[in-house]
Amino acid sequence: MKKDIQKNSDSDTLIHISVSSTEQCSTSKEKAHWLSRRLSLAYAASLEASVTEYVLVYTKDGLQLVRYNRKKGSIQRLLHVDFLAGKNRYRRKNDLSIHQPLAKAAGMKPGFRPTILDATAGLGKDGFLFASLGCQLTLCERNPILFALLEDGLLRAQNDPCTRDIVERIRLIQEDSILLIKQKPTLYDTVYLDPMYPQRTSSALNKQELRVIRQIVGDDRDVADLFAAGKQLARHRVVVKRPRLAPPLTEEKISYQIQMTSCRYDIYLIPPQRPVD
Repeated sequence: MKKDIQKNSDSDTLIHISVSSTEQCSTSKEKAHWLSRRLSLAYAASLEASVTEYVLVYTKDGLQLVRYNRKKGSIQRLLHVDFLAGKNRYRRKNDLSIHQPLAKAAGMKPGFRPTILDATAGLGKDGFLFASLGCQLTLCERNPILFALLEDGLLRAQNDPCTRDIVERIRLIQEDSILLIKQKPTLYDTVYLDPMYPQRTSSALNKQELRVIRQIVGDDRDVADLFAAGKQLARHRVVVKRPRLAPPLTEEKISYQIQMTSCRYDIYLIPPQRPVD
């Protein structure tokens, strides 16, 4: 895994967070100290000493965002990136067909794996599946909290022999995707966008993980600029993941759609005007 970390002052979280470790070994505490300095967050020697309700904490299972109730002494686990277990492991083991909707939307075909920029990486779930299917992938996440969680999950996956080869196909960038175009980067076959869903009262947005992510990143109010940047970076297509009944991201004509039960993929094909690198 290649990494490119750049501090982005426009990606401040909407909730107060500190950094700590539940592990007593010096390595975990040093990692927590280092992360607190990198993110300019308060460091706590223990959860009990934390000055915030939300804490990025190094545990035996890796970095997690937790909610610590000081009165009850209870810990609520909120966000954790783990590509070795749970749903991510299931997708990697049982859902590696290029005929699945996500692979079709990205333009995968027998003998062809597109290079992909996941411009809204988040917790990396869809991106890791792209890499599992054989694609060279760039993950771009501008929020420093989500980036730290994703970085930790990928590092642990890199150290596991079952997922090491997958992670080697991934480049991780902490940057605003809108700014990438100003750096004259290489074009990607496919640019994948999964912006924060519009605020709704549906059951999907009642899920804990999505509620917490919204508290951290807020709404993606610059989606029009994000889409425009995606078009500049894409050689063949831009794919936008949307709630099934949500309006299109922009007024631009959609080339075609792939419908799912709760979401859909809007595919915008790019006219073949650019030479292949």
